[in-house]
Amino acid sequence: MTAILMVWAAAYPLAQLLPNEAFSDPFGPVYNGLNVLFTALAFGGVIITLFFQADEARIARREAVERSIYEMFQTFTSLEFQTVKDSAYRVLLTAVKDKSYAEFLASRLFVVEQQGFPSASALLVRSLDSKKKDLDGEALVGADRDDRLMLDNMLNFFNMLAQRESSGTVIKHCDFAYDWWRPVLWILAQLQLQRYQASPTIQHYCKNPLVSATLKTLDEAYGHAPLKTADDVWRYINDHPKLRDFNLDPEYKKLLPPTDM
Repeated sequence: MTAILMVWAAAYPLAQLLPNEAFSDPFGPVYNGLNVLFTALAFGGVIITLFFQADEARIARREAVERSIYEMFQTFTSLEFQTVKDSAYRVLLTAVKDKSYAEFLASRLFVVEQQGFPSASALLVRSLDSKKKDLDGEALVGADRDDRLMLDNMLNFFNMLAQRESSGTVIKHCDFAYDWWRPVLWILAQLQLQRYQASPTIQHYCKNPLVSATLKTLDEAYGHAPLKTADDVWRYINDHPKLRDFNLDPEYKKLLPPTDM
C-alpha cells in the first residue's frame, strides 16, 4: 500500500519533467496508465486472497475430518463401546457358523420381507453367550434382538467411518480392527445384496445404503483388493483362514461357482 501511494505521489512531478510535446495533456495519459496498472494490481490481489482463503478452507475441512476420525477412534477403543463390539461380533460369529441364521440376519436389515428367528439356531446362539444358556422361547429371541441392535450400531459406526474417505490415510493408520471385521461383515453384506437384487418389494421400500457399499469404501481405504463380483466374495469367505477357524458353515461352499466346487 505504501509503495502504491508513493507511485501516485511521484506521478505529477514526473509528468512535469516530461516535454510538452510528449503529450497534449500531461495528466491524462499518466494517470490513465496508472489507473490501469493499479486496477490490475487490485484484481491480482483479490485473486491471490481468494486463492489463500480457498486453501485455508480446504486445510480446515481436512483437519475437521481428521479430528472427527480420531474422536471416532477414541469411541471405538473406549470401555463403554466394548459391549457393543462384543455383542455385534457374537451375532456375526453365529452367522459364520450357521448360514440359515445369516440369511435371517440379512433379512432383518430390511423393513420388509423379514424372516423369523430360526429355531434351529437356538442351541448355537445359547452356546456362544453364557448369559443366554438358560433362555428359551421369547426370552432367547429377545436377547438375540438386543445383540442385533448392537450390530446395527456397529454398522452405523463403519458407515460413518466410510464417509471420511477423503482422509483415507488417517483411517488406514487407526486400528479399527477392520481386518477382523471385514470377513464376517462381507458374509452379511453379500447376503443382503442378493436379497435386495432379488426383491422388487425391498428395492421399492428400502433406500438405506447397503452394507456392501460401506465395505467397498473401507476396502479401498485400507488397501484391500476389491471384491467385484459375488464369486469374488464367496471365494474370499470360503478361503479365509480365520473363518475356517471359526468353523464356517459348509453350506457356504454351495455358493461358490461350479468351477471352484
